[in-house]
Amino acid sequence: MRRRALLAASAASLATVACGPFRGDDEPDIERTIPAANVNPWGANAFLHKEVEFWKKEKTFEMARDAGIVWIKQHFPWELIEQSQKGNFYDQVWQVSAWQRFDEIVDLAEEFDVKLIARVDRSPQWARDPDTRPEEPPADFQDYGDFMAALAERYKGRVSHFQIWNEPNLAHEWGTAPDPAGYVDLLRVGYESLKAVDPDIQVLSAPLAITLERSPRALVELEYLDQMYQHGAFDYFDIMSANAYGLEFPPTAEPDPEVLNFRRVELLHEVMVRNGDTEKAVWFNEYGWNASPADMPADKLIWRRVTEEQQAEWTVEGVRYGRSNWPWAGVFCIWYLRQVGDIPATSSEYYFRMIDPEFTPRLVYQEVKKNSKKIK
Repeated sequence: MRRRALLAASAASLATVACGPFRGDDEPDIERTIPAANVNPWGANAFLHKEVEFWKKEKTFEMARDAGIVWIKQHFPWELIEQSQKGNFYDQVWQVSAWQRFDEIVDLAEEFDVKLIARVDRSPQWARDPDTRPEEPPADFQDYGDFMAALAERYKGRVSHFQIWNEPNLAHEWGTAPDPAGYVDLLRVGYESLKAVDPDIQVLSAPLAITLERSPRALVELEYLDQMYQHGAFDYFDIMSANAYGLEFPPTAEPDPEVLNFRRVELLHEVMVRNGDTEKAVWFNEYGWNASPADMPADKLIWRRVTEEQQAEWTVEGVRYGRSNWPWAGVFCIWYLRQVGDIPATSSEYYFRMIDPEFTPRLVYQEVKKNSKKIK
């Protein structure tokens, strides 16, 4: 019913999609009538569930707060919490409650006045078919729904934003060939289970990987999203998640269906508008530029590369551009704040970091810290 009520507004909203010229001002001059877009935009991804030492978790939150980052996107892997069987939340390896490490993260987020966005995926072995990987959804989607309800109940009033799965338009993240109808079924179960615990919870759709591929391995995210709407996704999420990597292009580079760049998200939003979905914000799940060294082998540069100076400048410029031109843009979760030391320096992914594993801040961290209070 929400879909029918909003279809009439689609034509008028198309005018909102158009982006004006980049002004470079610190403050946007556009009106934000979508509540989830009228938020502090500064966020980053973290991997705190992998940390063993408490002081490192604490230090990570401290540095996030000091840089003006008020949102942390944090993984809550289902397989690590409900490990051995349904309803069993005990960590057999460490002989403690499987909730413990996540309780610490939620406690620290409150202490440092940082809000969490919980990404929830990765099926435990007991919930999936034999000979499948954790990325594959469970055999019975209601098992996922029941876990989401348990998660929401435990952190009720403390964690209010939940992301349902991750990049299902990739076989690597869905376990099998991309299946928009199947993902919408999982989204519906997750949404309904969360809302039954707390109607005020905000449900984020899974971010879709930006890709030009059409194969059993991947589906172009613009086409995948359109198919999601055809299968009824409209009613089962509150906020659209998007990925926005700049690759080698500056943030002002114009969108093109055959190019992967930062402003490609405008094309994703156009899909939303065409399907009558004009009153939802878009939050950026993974956002940024890669600053691999110049001698990184070309075959490893999946996300291309820019200099550290460009990475720092463009990360801030991209947020400024979005807040100045897109009334639907909400939180930008930079990929990523800091990793725990399990991504080697020989991997291109290492060079997204804002902070080294040893807590040395990079140029991009300093630039965000300098500008986060100016751009809101």
